[in-house]
Amino acid sequence: MAAIPQPPTRQCTRYNKDGSRCTGKTSMADGWCRSCDGFGRPQAAQPKAKPDLRQETRWREASARPLESDEAYEVGVSNAALNHFIAAHGGDRRAAEAQIRSLLEDLLAADARPALRHPETGRWRLRTQRDKFSVTLSRDASVVTGYKVRHVDRTYAQIKAGVPSRVASPHRRERKKWFLALQTELPFGMGVMTARLFARLELGFEMTENNAAEVIEQMRDYMARAGISLPTQEGESRVTDSAGLEWTFEVLPEQRPYLVHISWGTEGQRRAAAP
Repeated sequence: MAAIPQPPTRQCTRYNKDGSRCTGKTSMADGWCRSCDGFGRPQAAQPKAKPDLRQETRWREASARPLESDEAYEVGVSNAALNHFIAAHGGDRRAAEAQIRSLLEDLLAADARPALRHPETGRWRLRTQRDKFSVTLSRDASVVTGYKVRHVDRTYAQIKAGVPSRVASPHRRERKKWFLALQTELPFGMGVMTARLFARLELGFEMTENNAAEVIEQMRDYMARAGISLPTQEGESRVTDSAGLEWTFEVLPEQRPYLVHISWGTEGQRRAAAP
């Protein structure tokens, strides 16, 4: 019986956290040996502006996924998706395509987040928890047409492998501490951007460090009036209140619920646009 041919070995195409080029060898399709930090460029990319989360309301949850996970390697990957990946993480087109397909495979296999479908174009969108990464598929799910990431420092594969970020400076961690301190009495946690979105959409002003405590208190009062109960079962859950505001929570083992995202439905969009 003939031996199964082994994939060819080549130079690792990645960089370490300090910017040095990896000298290892790899046979992986994405060009990463998994022994180095796996960054696609020597220096960290500059973060982009935060997307407008209200635009997500244009997508609707679908009752099924467009493909099975093992079909992720049968679809095409558009130049637009490849270019977005390379602009975010660096590297070449070969590595970008391999990593997009690997991400798509995991997204198709995941049960936590439902697939989204655009009501007008019929395109599909699949997302990771907390929307860190997402891919868009064509109407017939034959081509990956888009790739988005909110953390340009690391790829999905790097985060899965536990590679630490190289842009989380001590100054940035100190900036986060003030907001975490305001949540010690809350029965749930949330990020700064979620609180800012609530302040902008419901309260009508921008949250700052000076008024953040007021925003959190008003959010607590709003949830009490709306009768929103915090989930207890592990995983992700959503609840839409009577005003049309959707609350998305995530519960991890032995942790309090985390408010992942809030968004207005159609009624909320009209309300936000009103003078």
